[in-house]
Amino acid sequence: MTAKIRAGSWEITTLDGGGLYLDGGAMFGSVPRVVWEGCIPPDDAHRIPLATRLLLAKNADENRIVVIDAGVGDKEEEAFRERFDVRLPNGEGHCPLERAIRNSGTDPDQVTDVIVTHLHFDHVGGATRLDSSGSSIPVMPNARHWVQKRNWENGLQPNPRERASYLRPNIEPLEGTDLQLLDGPGEIMPGISVEEVDGHTTGMQTIRIEGGGRVIRYLADLAPTIHHLRAAWTMGYDVHALKVVEEKRQLLEAASAEQALLALEHDPVHPWARIIEEKGRFKAVPVSEDELAGE
Repeated sequence: MTAKIRAGSWEITTLDGGGLYLDGGAMFGSVPRVVWEGCIPPDDAHRIPLATRLLLAKNADENRIVVIDAGVGDKEEEAFRERFDVRLPNGEGHCPLERAIRNSGTDPDQVTDVIVTHLHFDHVGGATRLDSSGSSIPVMPNARHWVQKRNWENGLQPNPRERASYLRPNIEPLEGTDLQLLDGPGEIMPGISVEEVDGHTTGMQTIRIEGGGRVIRYLADLAPTIHHLRAAWTMGYDVHALKVVEEKRQLLEAASAEQALLALEHDPVHPWARIIEEKGRFKAVPVSEDELAGE
């Protein structure tokens, strides 16, 4: 049973959005394989299993139900799904994002907001589905969608290196929703703010939820797994590795100071972690759902 975590008037749970397999060397960049394969063992094709762990945040006082990120979805052809061994949430009927939300006991039609950290296919693909004519349409046409403006522009005109990650059928249909293109960091609703980071891709945003003396941070691809909560461990997918190092250094300092609970979107084992300072160095410590339930 997924723990319900309180942060003031916000109630937060994780959603199982399924998962996928990506190349282990690409996920760990310059980290030697003899090191990273001890963290997440690869399969015969050198791929490692990754979760697509979403967040659901409810606030009865504000009448808001917020979904953070949307997973891969099921629009792609069989060859694509096989290449990445895409796994979808359990359940019959409905599209994957709706299933993930229903599995938490929430009606998808009640979702008011979708915050997209960035428009790579494994973070936004599930926000759209194919209709009966084969056209891509929003899963939640009545929800407000939040994206950084620079990431939106980057997604529509990606550089050659990222072209395979930014897919127009995932992006263009969202223009028909109440699309909020953000211009940098700031609070977007009471207790929820975004922080823009550019190392992984231009205009990515991490999410910060604060209330009742607790801080929760959703890190997206700034630190996709607990193993990436080391400043120097960057991904081959990062477009500016040194910028990621600096952004993570700032994150580790802040997370340690505020005793933040960190949501790990892609870690196949650990959904949550905290940062502690030990002998002048920062260390990531996993936090289980059972521990959270007891807090």
